Amino acid sequence: MSVIDRRALAPPALSGKRWVAALAGLALTASTALLLWRIAPGAPAIDPIALVGVSGLSAGALALALDEESLSNLAQGVLAGAGLIVLGAFAEPEARLRLFSFASPALGVGLVLWLTWARKRRRLSFALAALYTAALAGLCAYAAALVLVSRDLMIADFMTYRGISMMIARLADAGEWPLLASAAAQSITQDYAWGPALVPGLALALTQPTSRAVYTFALLALYGAPALLALAILARDLARRAGLRRLPSPQPSPVDRRGGDSLLPFTREGGPNGWMRESEEGSLPLAVAATFFAYPAAWAVAARGMPDVGGLVLTVCALRLAERLARLLALGQGHDARIAPMTRRVALALALTLFAMFAFRRWYALTAAGISITLAIEVGSVAFSRRARFRWKDAMAAGALAVLTLLALSSPVIVDWLPNLGAHDYARSYAAYRKPPDVFLHQLGDWVGLLPALAALGGAALLWRRSADRRLLRLTLGSAAIAAALFLRIQTPYIHHLYLIAPVIAAPVAASLMLAFASRPRAALAALAALGAITLSPLAAALNPLALAPIAGLPRAPRADLDELERLKGWVDQRARLDARVCGLGSSYTFSGQLIGELWQLHPEREARFRPKTDVKTPDVDAVDGPPSASLMDCAIIIVGDPVQTHLNPDDQQTVVLPSREMLTGQGIGAKFRRTGEVFHLENGVSAIVFERLAPLDDADIAALRSRWRAARAALGFDEGGRR
Repeated sequence: MSVIDRRALAPPALSGKRWVAALAGLALTASTALLLWRIAPGAPAIDPIALVGVSGLSAGALALALDEESLSNLAQGVLAGAGLIVLGAFAEPEARLRLFSFASPALGVGLVLWLTWARKRRRLSFALAALYTAALAGLCAYAAALVLVSRDLMIADFMTYRGISMMIARLADAGEWPLLASAAAQSITQDYAWGPALVPGLALALTQPTSRAVYTFALLALYGAPALLALAILARDLARRAGLRRLPSPQPSPVDRRGGDSLLPFTREGGPNGWMRESEEGSLPLAVAATFFAYPAAWAVAARGMPDVGGLVLTVCALRLAERLARLLALGQGHDARIAPMTRRVALALALTLFAMFAFRRWYALTAAGISITLAIEVGSVAFSRRARFRWKDAMAAGALAVLTLLALSSPVIVDWLPNLGAHDYARSYAAYRKPPDVFLHQLGDWVGLLPALAALGGAALLWRRSADRRLLRLTLGSAAIAAALFLRIQTPYIHHLYLIAPVIAAPVAASLMLAFASRPRAALAALAALGAITLSPLAAALNPLALAPIAGLPRAPRADLDELERLKGWVDQRARLDARVCGLGSSYTFSGQLIGELWQLHPEREARFRPKTDVKTPDVDAVDGPPSASLMDCAIIIVGDPVQTHLNPDDQQTVVLPSREMLTGQGIGAKFRRTGEVFHLENGVSAIVFERLAPLDDADIAALRSRWRAARAALGFDEGGRR
C-alpha cells in the first residue's frame, strides 16, 4: 500500500473540536437511553439497545469523519437534540408525544428550506409547466368519465382520506387552527396520517366541503399529474443511460440571452446532434402518454379518490438521490472540499425523502427499505472494488448523517410505538388479507395484464442491454423487487398497493418508446397507439378473460341496485337520530355497515354543510379491529346482510359473522331485536334485512358476545395472539 493510501485510511487526529463533538455524541446516547427507559421500561431489551447503539455509533462516526469546519455545527445540533430528548423524557406522555410531533415536522421543514437555499437556482421550465397542465387536464377528463360512467360510490379506503379532508375543512371553517395543527402533527403516528389530506381539505373549506369534484381535482393536481410526470422523467433518465443523447443547446440568440430557455424548436437541419436533442425533448410528452397507457390502474385509483399515487413522486426523487449519492461515492480521490459537503447534502435529502414516503403512506416504507438496501449493495460493491481508494470517510459521514436524521424525524413514531410494538405487528394483523395465489394472479390480470407486463419486461431487458451505466436501472428494479417481497410477507396487495412496483411497470415501457422515437418516430407512435388500445379500449375487455389485458383502467358498470340504495337512504334518513342510531352488519362491497353511512354521496348537494353522524362503525376484521364493539349498544336499528357479507375469508371475520348470524337466527343479541319486515334487495342476490330493538343491549350482553367470539375463534384454531 502506498503512503498516500495509508494517509487516506489513517483516522483523523482528535483535536479539541473533535473531542467536543465526541462528548456531544455521548450526551445524545445517554439522553436517548434515558428516554427509552422512561417510555418503555418493559420493552424487550433488544429494541432500546439497538436504538441507543445506532444513535451513539452514528454520532461517533460523524465526530470522526467530518471536517473541522463542520464539527462545531455537529456539536451544537447534537447537544440541542440531546436537550430536547431529556425534556421529552421527563414530560407527561401526552405532552411528550405533542413535543416530538411538532419537533419532527419543524426539523423536516427546516432541513428542506436549508437544502433548497443551498442548491443552485434554476429557471422555470415553461415546457415542463405546459406538460403538467396538459397532463392535469387529461387526468381530470379521464376521472370525470370514469366516475360518471361508473356512478362510483367511495367506500372503505377510498373514502378514508376524503373523510379526513372533510374533517380538516370543518376545523378550518370553524377557525380551529390550533386543534387542526395539533391533530395533523400527531397523526404522524397513525396509520392514516393527515398530511396527504391537508391541502385537499383546505380546498374543500374554500369551496364546498362535500364536493367530490373539488376533492378529486385537488388530488390530481397535487399528486396525480406530478406522479405522471415523475415516472416520465424516470423513464427519460433510464433512456439517457441507454443511449438517448442529452446535448447542450446551441448558442442562444440575442433574444434568448435576455432570460429564459429558448422557445425555438430544434430542427432536423441542425444535423444529427440537433435531431437527437429534438428527439429527447419532444419525446417527453410521449413518455407521459406511455406511462399512462402502460399502467392505467394507477390513474384510475387516483381518479376514484385515493391520494396514494403521490408517493410515486417521492419514490422517483429517492431513486434519483440514491443514484447521485452512489455516483458521488464512486468518484476517485480528490476535490474533497467540494465533494464531501455535496455528499452530505444528498444524504440529508435522501433521508428526508425516505421519511416522507413513510409519513405519506405507511406501506411506502417498504419502498424506502428497498431503495436503502439496493443503495447499500451498490455502495458496498464500489467499496469492495476500490478498497483503499474508496471514499470511506464520505460514506461513513453520509450514512451516519442519514441515520441520525431518520431517527430524529421518526421520534414521535418511536415514542408512540415502542411501548407497545406488538400493536404494530402488521404481518400478524394483516394476515387475514392474504389470498390464495390463483386469486391474486387473477387480480393481477385485471390490474396489469400479461401483455403490458411482458412489454415492461422486454423494455427492462432492452435498457439493460443498451445501458453503459446501469446503476439507476438496478436501483429501480432492485428496490421494487425488495418492496414487493416485503409486502407479500405481510399481506396480499390491493390495487393501490401496486404503486410499490409502478416504476418497473411503466418506466421501462416509456423509456423504450423514447429510444425508438429517437430513430423511428412513426414506429414508436404506432407502438404507443397499440399499447393504449390494449389497456384503455374495448379491446382490453375482450382480451381480459385470457389475462392478456387489464380492465382496471376502464369504467366499471354501475351498480345494479342504485334504485334500491336510494330507497335505503330515504328510509334511514327518516329514522336515524343521534339517540337512535342505525347500524349495519356486513363488510362486502355489496353491503356493509360503512355503506349505510356513505349513502349521502348519492345526492351530496342535498346534504347539510356538516352532517351529524347517526350511524355506528362496526368492526370488520378480527386481527385488526378485534371483537364486536360495545357501540352495538347504541344501535336502535340493525340492518344485516343475508347471506352474511364478508370480503375476506369468513374465518378471519367472526366479528361480522357471529353477530350477523345471531341477528338472523334470533339467538344471542338477536333475542333483543325483531324483524320489521323491511328488506332491501341489493345486487348479487343480497338482502339487507332490518331489525328493530326490543330491549337495550347492556354490558353483560356485549361481554357474553365477546366470549362467544373468542370461543368461535378458538374453535377455528386461533390462539389468544390471533395466530393459527
